[in-house]
Amino acid sequence: MKPSLLVIALLCLGAAPAGAQQVYSWTDANGTKHFSDTPPPPNTPTAKKLVVRNGVTSEEAEAPADATPKEGPTMAAAAGYTPEDITRNCAAARKNLEAYQAAKPGEDADPETQILYQENINKAMSQIKLFCG
Repeated sequence: MKPSLLVIALLCLGAAPAGAQQVYSWTDANGTKHFSDTPPPPNTPTAKKLVVRNGVTSEEAEAPADATPKEGPTMAAAAGYTPEDITRNCAAARKNLEAYQAAKPGEDADPETQILYQENINKAMSQIKLFCG
């Protein structure tokens, strides 16, 4: 196996989308907001059950489009990322894009490899747009 194909294959393993997950959200008596994959304690009045698919909760999917910023770090902050997370994710997205570009498959690569390569480039660019602006 060519080294570039191996790099792309390894990078694709981390890019595989996760299935839908159920996440519970509630606020305790002290006002602390909790998120868990297990249900909250009984008699928790503000408990919500969220369904997460590919990083989007059912709540976010129902939010009106004009209620959240369209792109960039402001959108990431509105999604709940801290400034430190945004800075770290921006650097990681730029590093990922560099790695993907360095591992460009040759013209003789099979079509599936070419498609995976382009999908990874597009994903890295969208993350740069989200976290770096």
